Amino acid sequence: MSAAALAILMNIILSIVSIIVPYIIHRLIMRSINRFTSTIGKEVKAPKTLSLLIAFMVYSFGIAAILSIWNVDLAPYLAGLGISGVVLGLAFQEPLTNFLSGILVLVTKKVFEGEVVDIDGQTGIVDVLKMNNTLLRTFDGKLVLIPNRKVWSGTVTKFWPTNVRRIELSVTVDYKSDMEKVIALLKRAIEEEPLVVKDESVGNSVVFNSFNSSGITYTVMFWTERATYFDSLNALTIRIKRIFDENGIVIPYNILDVRIWNRYDAEGNVGNEKN
Repeated sequence: MSAAALAILMNIILSIVSIIVPYIIHRLIMRSINRFTSTIGKEVKAPKTLSLLIAFMVYSFGIAAILSIWNVDLAPYLAGLGISGVVLGLAFQEPLTNFLSGILVLVTKKVFEGEVVDIDGQTGIVDVLKMNNTLLRTFDGKLVLIPNRKVWSGTVTKFWPTNVRRIELSVTVDYKSDMEKVIALLKRAIEEEPLVVKDESVGNSVVFNSFNSSGITYTVMFWTERATYFDSLNALTIRIKRIFDENGIVIPYNILDVRIWNRYDAEGNVGNEKN
C-alpha cells in the first residue's frame, strides 16, 4: 500500500473515531447527570433539550477535529463568498433568529419540557425545545412546531405554574329555588368531594353569576391537582346533581312551544289557534 493510500486510510479511521468519541462522551455526560439528579432526589426538567445542547457542543468539537484531520481551511471559502455572503446572510436570517431565541428561551427558563402552555393560540404540552423550534404536542395528538422567535417574543400562558389549578363551573337552577339554600348545597358539594383541594393556600367559593332566561346561574370555583383535573370535574358535577335531586332543586332546560294556526276549518270558517 502506498503512503498516500495509507494516509487516506488513517484519516478515515481518525474521522470515524472523531464521531464515535463525541457520541460516547455525550452518553456518559447524560448518564452522569441522571445519576447525580437521582442521588439528590430530583429530576432534570428538560432532559431532551439538555441532551440536545450537550450533543451540539460535543459534536462541534468532533466536526472541528474532522476538518483538522483533512486539513480543511474554511478561511479561503469564507473570504471568497463576497456578495454571496450577503445573500446567504439574508437566507439564514430566520434560522439564526430562531437559534438565538432558543438560547434565550433556555437561559430565561420561559418554557420547560412537560409544561402545559398556550403559545400564541396553540395549546398543548411542550415535548422538546430544539435549536430552531419548540415542539408542542396538542391534546388531540398533533405535533406543532413553533419557531423559537415566536416562543421568545410571543405571549406564553402556563396552565400549571403550581401543582394545583382553579376550575370554574357554571350551575343554573330554576327561579323557584331558594337562593340561600342553593348556595349552601353547592358549598356542601365542594366540602364533601375528596378530589377538591382544600387547604389554606387556596380558596373554594360559590358566587352569583346572573339572572338569565332559563334560571339563576352560579359560578362554582374550586381547586384541583393536575393528575385529577378531569376526574375532579366529573366527580363534583355528579355530586352536585345528586345533592340537588335529594333536595328538590331543579336544573331548568329550554322548552320549545310550537303553535299551529289553522286559518280555515273544514267548513270554511275561521279556525282557532292550536298548541
